[in-house]
Order: sequence, then C-alpha cells, then structure tokens
Amino acid sequence: MAVLDLIAAIAAAALSVTVLFLAHGRHGDDRGGPRAELVRYFGIAALAALACAFLNVLEEMGGGTFAAAVGNATNVFAPALAWAGLRRLNARPAIGAITAGAGAILMLGMTYVMPLDDAILWKTFGIVVFSTLAAVEARRAPVRMIRGTTLLTGALAVFAVYNASRLLVAGVAGINSPLWQSISSAELTSIVSALTICAVTIATVQMGRQLDDDPAPGTRAHDRGALRREARDLLEEHSAIDVVIVRIPELDLIRAAHSNERAEQMLTALVDAAREPLSAGGAGVPARDTVFFLLPSGAEIGQVEQSVRDAFAVAMPLIGYDDTPDLFFEHHRVDDVDGVSLLLESRRLRPRQPLRH
Repeated sequence: MAVLDLIAAIAAAALSVTVLFLAHGRHGDDRGGPRAELVRYFGIAALAALACAFLNVLEEMGGGTFAAAVGNATNVFAPALAWAGLRRLNARPAIGAITAGAGAILMLGMTYVMPLDDAILWKTFGIVVFSTLAAVEARRAPVRMIRGTTLLTGALAVFAVYNASRLLVAGVAGINSPLWQSISSAELTSIVSALTICAVTIATVQMGRQLDDDPAPGTRAHDRGALRREARDLLEEHSAIDVVIVRIPELDLIRAAHSNERAEQMLTALVDAAREPLSAGGAGVPARDTVFFLLPSGAEIGQVEQSVRDAFAVAMPLIGYDDTPDLFFEHHRVDDVDGVSLLLESRRLRPRQPLRH
C-alpha cells in the first residue's frame, strides 16, 4: 500500500504544480478575475490531495491517529473545495468555502473519537457528497458553457460512484471482507484517486485557458492589462510602437526614508505629468519602480525624455517633494503585443534591475 500511496502522492504533487503554473502561468498572465478564482480553489484542492497522499504514506509507516485524521480531513477537503470553486465561478452564494472547511474540520474531529474503520466510511461518504455536488455544479450555467467542464463533470461523477460503491461493499460484506480487499481496497483507491486528479487537472487547465483575468483598478496587474490593450489599439493604426520605460532608481530609498504612500504618489505623478506631453499613447505602472509609456513609432527620443523630465519636475512641488529624483530611460520598438508583454514581464520579474540609459 505504501508504494502505491507514494505514487499517488507524486502524481498529486506534479498535478498541483500543473494546475498552479499551467492554468495560471501562461505568458502575460495577471492576477484577478475568474481564472484566478479557478486556480486559487483548484490549486489548493490539488495541494490538499497532495497532503492526503503523503499522510496516507505516513499512516502506513506508523503515523498513528494524527496522520489518519489529517489525511481524512484533506481527502474530504479536496473535492469540497472544488465544489466551492465552481460555486464561486457560477456567482452563487459564498457558502462553499465555509462548508468545505467545516466538513474537513468535522472529519478531523470524527477520526479521533471513533474507530478508524468507521472514520474511513464517513470520509468516503463525505467524498461522495462533495464530488457529487461538484459534478452537479459543473453542469450549471455559466460554467457548463466552458470547454473542459464535461471532462471535469465525468471525472468527479466517476469518483463519486466509485466511492459510493465502497460504501455499498462495506454495508454488504464489511470493510475487512475479501470483497472489500479485491474491489475497494486502499491500494485501488489510491490509483483511482490519482487518475481522478489527472482528469480534473486536464479539465481545469482547459477551463483556465478560456477564462479572463480582471484585476482590480490601481493594481500593477491592472496596469499591465491596460498597457497590453492600449498596445493592441495602437498597433491597429501603426505598424510599430515605441515603448518608453522610465525608472526612478531612488524609489526604494524614498520608500524607506518616507513611506510607501509617498513612493506611490511619485509614480502617479510621473504618469500624470507625462500624459499631457505624450497624449498620443498609453501609460501605466506595471512594476514596483517602473513606468511604461506607449507611443506611435517615430517619436524623437531626446524630445520625449526632456518632455517627461520637465513635466515630472513641475509635478514634484505639487506633491510636497523638494527634490526631483533622477529618471532612467530605456527605449524599445515593438511590432506586436507579445513584444510589449515580454517587456512587461521582464520588469515584473526583475523590478529592481537597473535600466540602461
């Protein structure tokens, strides 16, 4: 049993990473919106499945009641959280996560106060209930319109039916019977669980590729999305655009010496100050100390830099700052939105890397 449970644990670990990085890690990805909700819920569910598999191994190696209790709780929590995530996507009342947590806590406590065989049956019942609820929720609109939900529904339904069959075998022949050992054993259940995780992961990735991001206004993610949309609009009218990246090297010192609010004021002042002289393009703050300007190609570099410096210097007294920090500029010409996304991603991942003049 330990070997098979370990295989299930490894599968769950790999698939957890798949959910977290494939469904929410495509290039240009931003946090927020329905896709982020999908990955948040199903990612945690996959991690719960991972924890359950490892705790099964620990229990087999003599982990005792603690390993059994936490393993049972995470086993129920995984499908419960999938159900909660689907309810969230369907914009239904937010009782899912609370119910999932309550079910896991109840299962944890029950394992301590009843015989282990009885706890296994209650755990199996919980899996049947939440897997069935999740399968039904996946067939509700609007989620059912998303490609991948058919596979998700089928996987959850099969998992619910298999666990219901375990309850039936336990009721007819007992949990220690030869029939149980042949068609409902823990070893077979580990394999079925791993296959279910595989199917759910594939379905989740398919769903995640179709859902949109909708980060809150004022966040870095929102600015990245706005800059991409602005770049797309400009490229419909021009064959190429100039991306002007402006960084305030002293910004971390300003954060430390004054406050984070002061640093954010300075970034906002830089964006606002440059919008008037550079009114032909978009502007945003995609990273901690960086501002992006988008202009139609052909703008004169020296004039652009001087216009930004002058407008920024004028704005400093208005926010109560005596000095005008230095600005560092970098210029790129791109002919597609992917080029803008690469620049945005490079600044997001390395926000403190110095830029060249």
